Amino acid sequence: MKRISIILILGVCSQSAIAQWGRDFSIGYSYADPSGKMNHYVKQGSGIVADFHFTTPSEKFSVGADLNYTVYGFDNSRQRYEFPDGTTADMDINVANSFMNLMASGRYNLVTGKKLIPYVGAKAGYSWFRTDLNIYDPDDTDHCKPVESDILMKDGTFVYSIGGGVKYDLSSVFKNLRKEFLYINLSAFYTHVGTVDYMNTDAPTPAHSGSMATPNRQMEASFINIHTQVIHKHHVGNVYTSYAQMMDFRLSFLFRSNR
Repeated sequence: MKRISIILILGVCSQSAIAQWGRDFSIGYSYADPSGKMNHYVKQGSGIVADFHFTTPSEKFSVGADLNYTVYGFDNSRQRYEFPDGTTADMDINVANSFMNLMASGRYNLVTGKKLIPYVGAKAGYSWFRTDLNIYDPDDTDHCKPVESDILMKDGTFVYSIGGGVKYDLSSVFKNLRKEFLYINLSAFYTHVGTVDYMNTDAPTPAHSGSMATPNRQMEASFINIHTQVIHKHHVGNVYTSYAQMMDFRLSFLFRSNR
């Protein structure tokens, strides 16, 4: 009974302490700039980010979670194929390359109570890379049902990021805003991922030939003539293997709720 009482007291105290913490939520745009070997295979990436953090009463530390979804390659084309039976058919082919990071996140504010607040941070979690294929019949103008839909490639690995940023209190610009309610948030983080397999349909053209520009293998997909049901395979992209290294630049709006 005594042990249960102690647990209940600790639980109430913990809940009371957490209730005094602030809550920050942000959503915005991210730009990925690959480096290292990955730079030979991926030009850039654009995506959306969202995060949620609890901030200590001192406003010095924040802990939470960070979600990032980025598309780094997209190819949309209409191609005509000749099938083994001699017939031809036009197909609309969409190939999208993307990755998603889900990470635990921590931040340390270098100053507090100011309009401009610089901070440093670190994140760690998991990254999923995938390439999605959708093939449509051009006669299906709404593209409501693909002739074929498939995940051509998927892989994952652990990821970590270190960096920092600065947030600016927009109540200094918009006088009707409550102080410390809405911030513009700019950040830059270096992200390093373990070795991962990934595809890209629009990889940069190498300046010279060599191992850096050589894909591991080529990826083919099956195209089907909807009239004759004859299947034909065609090249849709290259598969690469490397460490995933990049700079992650973000512009977002950060909202802070009352404690």
